[in-house]
Amino acid sequence: MRHRDSVLAAFVLLALTGLALLSIFLLMPPKPVPATAPATEFSAERAMQHVNRIAAQPHAMGTAAHAQVRAYLLQQMQELGLNPQVQEALAAEDQGAVANVGYVYNLLGRVKGTGGGREAILLVAHYDSQPNTLGAGDDAAGVAAILETVRALKHSEPLQQDVIVLLTDGEEYGLFGARAFLEHPWAREVALVLNVEARGNKGPSMTFELSPQNGWIARRFIEAAPYPFVSSLAYEIYSRMPNDTDFTIFKDAGYTGLNSAFIGGLAHYHKATDSPENLSRESLQHHGSNMLALVRHFGQLSLSQTKAPDIVFFNFINGWVIHYRLGLNVFFVALGALLLLATVKVAQRKKMATGRQVIAGVGAYLLLLVAVAGLFVPVNGLVLSLLPSGGLGGVYGADQFFIAYLLLAVGLFILLSWLVLRWLPLFPLLLGVFILQFVLMGVLALLVPAAAYLLLFPLLFGMGGVLLVLLQELHQKPDRGWGYALILLLAALPAVFIIMPIAYSVFLAFELQMPVASMALLTLLLGLLLPLLVLLERSYRWRFVPLLPLVLLVVGVLQVWRAVAGEQPSAETPLHSQVAYYLNADAGKAYWVSGTEQFDEWKQQFFTAAQAGPLEEVYPHAQRRQLKNQAEPLALAPPVAQVLADSVVGDERLLRLRLSSPRGAAHLEVILQPGTTDTLQSIKLSGKALHPQPISAPSGNVFHIRYYGLPIRKEAELEVRLKTGVPLHLLLYDHTLALPQELVRQPMPPHIIPSQGRDSNLTVVRQQYTF
Repeated sequence: MRHRDSVLAAFVLLALTGLALLSIFLLMPPKPVPATAPATEFSAERAMQHVNRIAAQPHAMGTAAHAQVRAYLLQQMQELGLNPQVQEALAAEDQGAVANVGYVYNLLGRVKGTGGGREAILLVAHYDSQPNTLGAGDDAAGVAAILETVRALKHSEPLQQDVIVLLTDGEEYGLFGARAFLEHPWAREVALVLNVEARGNKGPSMTFELSPQNGWIARRFIEAAPYPFVSSLAYEIYSRMPNDTDFTIFKDAGYTGLNSAFIGGLAHYHKATDSPENLSRESLQHHGSNMLALVRHFGQLSLSQTKAPDIVFFNFINGWVIHYRLGLNVFFVALGALLLLATVKVAQRKKMATGRQVIAGVGAYLLLLVAVAGLFVPVNGLVLSLLPSGGLGGVYGADQFFIAYLLLAVGLFILLSWLVLRWLPLFPLLLGVFILQFVLMGVLALLVPAAAYLLLFPLLFGMGGVLLVLLQELHQKPDRGWGYALILLLAALPAVFIIMPIAYSVFLAFELQMPVASMALLTLLLGLLLPLLVLLERSYRWRFVPLLPLVLLVVGVLQVWRAVAGEQPSAETPLHSQVAYYLNADAGKAYWVSGTEQFDEWKQQFFTAAQAGPLEEVYPHAQRRQLKNQAEPLALAPPVAQVLADSVVGDERLLRLRLSSPRGAAHLEVILQPGTTDTLQSIKLSGKALHPQPISAPSGNVFHIRYYGLPIRKEAELEVRLKTGVPLHLLLYDHTLALPQELVRQPMPPHIIPSQGRDSNLTVVRQQYTF
């Protein structure tokens, strides 16, 4: 390789690498503002004072720590002049087989505007945590962002619209707080909802969900947010996923609004490591800077008309958000079709491709796309098998794995392209890339029109660049032409700045659970960069050996090893272990139970003679396979069902029971076993009518109710109407959110923490009653 060629190749390599890094770096959250900043600004450091108090210990609903957090927040809201009130209510979600009920303590406050208060802005975050996490990111950061926003608003000119603060309870167990708020009188005055969440502890605050008919709200957000990170692709993806947040309740009820969250650090999500010291101050600043700007913007507008047809929107460079009407897709697709036709015709006229070669190029690129993306099915399976936890619940070094998989994908793509180009010229393969991606883009435009931009603009510019190269005859000596390289680099800007951040975000969102999607997006990008990658491969070839892709593959394998090594259990990267204790007080038997069959040195002490199967010894309708081992039965006070009334009128029996937990449990479970399915006529829990569906069990159908977040008095009233002459069997369970420490002979070491979820680090006591 001559010196001139090496300089050009080095320039192209540095340019592509720099653009890829820049496309991701520009979306990173802003630097945190110090606590000494002017009172009118949002300061992450000031907000962290709230995070430190809220996330001092796990504070799931129904626990003492939860009540302490509530008292602290009420005090802070009072000091901010919000005149807070507590909405104490019961909310239910009983559309499935199990009726889920939550007793919530929502915290509400209000900043009065100069208008009439009929078009209020609602700021929403939840203050409860999952049972085994401190909840610094999810969602102490959201609560702190709201409190700091209100503080800044108090030092600014008054807004026209009222601002309502809603700190919801019970989000983690069933969105109960948001459900309950819809029954509050203030809900009728809300015109706009801004919800803040987290699914991790770092990364940019992504506005990933908007209400339907988003044209008005999207344009206003783009105009007002100082650090917008938003795309209609994310909007389309999330709308098709089963995930829910508090915002789901408001969206389904017809409210206009936005939902924002940071999603980096999945390994810390709902884990004990979601602590204040691990929370990114930059992410918190991103939350708050956008929220404060949006409230000030919307607070001076009329909010009587907040619906408009959906639009297309996406980040491009340095916070620049491009948006346009969906109808313009037709024009852009037509333009793309003309460009594609012109590029094919010019390539044929220049004798750079024949019709058969173009067809072969389409097939070759399709094989490349499938091969590169498909490689990560076995590769990822191997990586997961090497991880201590099997990759469940995320990995601590997600960025390290992304770099590793990126190197492997680029190396394999260049190597396979080198093989294809031994029998097929470059331009037919490149035209095959354009044709196949145009077809994919057309499918997107028809099925998910707001996401078509992902391929539309990269294709338009990519084809335009190649057409210009052909017309200027720059393709004759590409390895010696700076004009060739510069034109293709400029044409690649939309591809890099649109596809690369999405590929990275998709990887962060799903990590090793679904890396194929991210690598498929990356392969689409590599297809558009094909001429530049070929230039690099030929420039760094040693004799006939494709040195560059081989080096990338070797470095990628080493990076995979490095990333896996970084997941070894330590105090900074702890292993997740799931263990729970179940006591059947009637039978005098107890069991250690785990939903995972993986062992560690701490968990081993509980499962010395383990069996796998449903927990039928405790739940008559159990079906889920679990690991279980007999345990020492403790003399724990069981939950109590006390008869308040038992009367008969005609052929109907009314049974009222007081359910209570002498252990002061956080939650209750109720399983009703009537003689026949039609024996039960109605069920009410603390006055709330429930409609659980019958569940098949060997002893007959059962009805299952979960009651989360017992009120302070730790009681509930169950009212059952049933036919006379048939006994009712009731199984009552109470849950405390810790293991019985007297049975834990080996303390949990620093490199192990409880797994996430409501079935881990739990003590459940069951008592049966017959009425």
